[in-house]
Amino acid sequence: MQTIRAFISIEIPQEIKGKISLIQEQLKTIETPISWVRLDSIHLTLKFLGNILEEQIPNIKRCIDTAVSGISPFNVNIKGGGVFPNLNHPRVIWLGLEDKTDSLFKIQKGIDNCLEKIGFEPEERGFTPHLTLGRVKSLKGKNQLIRTIHIYKDIEVGEIYADKIKLMRSQLNPSGAIYTVLEEVGLTK
Repeated sequence: MQTIRAFISIEIPQEIKGKISLIQEQLKTIETPISWVRLDSIHLTLKFLGNILEEQIPNIKRCIDTAVSGISPFNVNIKGGGVFPNLNHPRVIWLGLEDKTDSLFKIQKGIDNCLEKIGFEPEERGFTPHLTLGRVKSLKGKNQLIRTIHIYKDIEVGEIYADKIKLMRSQLNPSGAIYTVLEEVGLTK
């Protein structure tokens, strides 16, 4: 039985990706070895599923349908930069997201709760909405990285109009992941 590596996400508009590209270019001047996320791969992950079976797709879509029920399209501000897990041990460089309606959290929690009922593990860590820009490969030049991250801690990049939730397939290749939409669920107005 073939498995599909999958996740649930919200797409980032090209205009925002252009602004993210400028930020990545500025950050590339840091001497710290960083693996940068390709622009076409940047997305807002609501739930990483790992390997799923094709037969599970209809049930996963039902969970997304249930989670978005009654939630209208909403805006999410891309605001602030930082690192995971912390500045002493930076591993992931990210841009933060702010949702004044809490719709993002409601949808993510709804998806997580429904998926748990059909056998998926719930998130162990709390949901921290973010866009991953890069992964730190070594702590060489860590102090320069930390100083640069401080510069971006209050940055405002723009906003995402969230009106669709997508179940995505991720195929890993040496040149990076290739994403394909498996299912798409629109938010009702």
